[in-house]
Amino acid sequence: MLIDQVENALFSVTVNPLLKSLISLFDKECSEDGSLLLNSLKDFLGAPVFLCPTCQHISSKIAKPFYELGSRFLHIDKKFMNNQFLNDQYGESWLRGFGLMMKGIEKYGVRIPFVPAGPFEIVWNITYQCNLRCKHCYENAGSGKRSELSTDEAKQVLDTLSRIAGVGLPALSFSGGEPLVRKDFFELAAYAKKRIGYVSIASNGTVITRDNARRIKDVGIDYVEISVDGATPQVHDEFRGITNAFERAMKGVTNCLEEGIDTCIATVLHRDNLFELDRLIDLSKQLGVRFMHFNFIPTGRAKAYVELDLTPDERLHVLETIGKEIIELYLEAKEKEIKRGASDLKVDRFLSTCPQYASVTKELSQRHGEKFMVEAHYAAKKGIESVANFLGGCGAGRLYCCLEPNGDVKPCVFFPTSEDTVLGNVLKDSFEEIWNNDPLLWKLRIRENLENYIVNGKRVGCGECSDKYICGGCRARAYGYFNGKVTKPDIGCIHNKPIWEKIAINEKGS
Repeated sequence: MLIDQVENALFSVTVNPLLKSLISLFDKECSEDGSLLLNSLKDFLGAPVFLCPTCQHISSKIAKPFYELGSRFLHIDKKFMNNQFLNDQYGESWLRGFGLMMKGIEKYGVRIPFVPAGPFEIVWNITYQCNLRCKHCYENAGSGKRSELSTDEAKQVLDTLSRIAGVGLPALSFSGGEPLVRKDFFELAAYAKKRIGYVSIASNGTVITRDNARRIKDVGIDYVEISVDGATPQVHDEFRGITNAFERAMKGVTNCLEEGIDTCIATVLHRDNLFELDRLIDLSKQLGVRFMHFNFIPTGRAKAYVELDLTPDERLHVLETIGKEIIELYLEAKEKEIKRGASDLKVDRFLSTCPQYASVTKELSQRHGEKFMVEAHYAAKKGIESVANFLGGCGAGRLYCCLEPNGDVKPCVFFPTSEDTVLGNVLKDSFEEIWNNDPLLWKLRIRENLENYIVNGKRVGCGECSDKYICGGCRARAYGYFNGKVTKPDIGCIHNKPIWEKIAINEKGS
């Protein structure tokens, strides 16, 4: 922990001025070649890039040596970079992410965790409309009529997102409410896919008919995440508030799989479905889909059901159970690589939005003498372990942010919508001005400001934790339990159990 704090101080004084100056030399937009920043990276990785004489000179003399030194310093495998940036089907998104990272260093310098010049992903709650009444809904969707952007306004937003920081947004996820309930959804999804490299949907699955699954495939949606909150109809339907929701959601999963769409089942684990965790994991294996665990956060409609929140011990059990699955896949993939020289096994199958997942998977892998870490739901790939501190766990307002149906910008979907959390409106305000300067975003980004408590004579809290740079705790949970104070501890973490016992129990009893 102290090493990272010292590194941040040293970077700001010694390294950052030089880095900013160097990057500015090749962060150029050429009238002939386009972005030299991105083209020089392709050149460094050996792609056949044709550059004008001036760009070629800058690339070979400044940019390529810079990338070489940077990859060695961060211990990043150049082969990994080549596969992800040039050979992966989502290489364009990876390149945009890299461009935002480099521009972030140019703007803000290197710090731990790092801040890109724009979000890697935006979750856009495209509508308040929904056909279910889920207990945990952060939007309180389906209740009352609220303002939403028109089709033309939504397209203006997509145009803006496609130009973020002069690079463009790497990934966009449509959520809600239920995004497919919106009548112009497929028109907007097709428009988005032409402007943003990776587009996904978070859906309750009940309206993904065979025809809609075909349309999802046809417009080019890359990934569909379907909420399944129980392995049985009784548990799922009770939480989702509608009968037959389980049957329809599972049909939605099947329809997506039949169209060859990358599909995931996502589960909000809480006190009333925790006993079905193993069955849910088995269900994902039987279906051959990914499994995503979502934190239960007491916000929106969930504030009325705060007693459903997991204890720190229960949450640790969940993360260790899911983590063991992904560690087993990692070890199997490694064994195949040793025996055959390569592995086609997908490791990123069992994930969690809980930032503590990084700490848990790190510890689990160390028990096997390995160095493997899952940066929450951001990554589970070999080749990035050495930059885990830079990825930094909780990405709210740093690696990603949220848009509301009316275009309001928030740090994270799990933050309630209020005067304190709405940072501006993407149609009325400059997105880059918000991203660069909003005080709440910088509160979320600077881990040195995380707070502690003294409980029974012992100092505990996210500020004290040695893993705060790979985790940082869930800032939305801190906001929810501490009346809007985002630097307070995440009391759902096992390391903060003494605070949970003092605060959460009182919260549930009030």
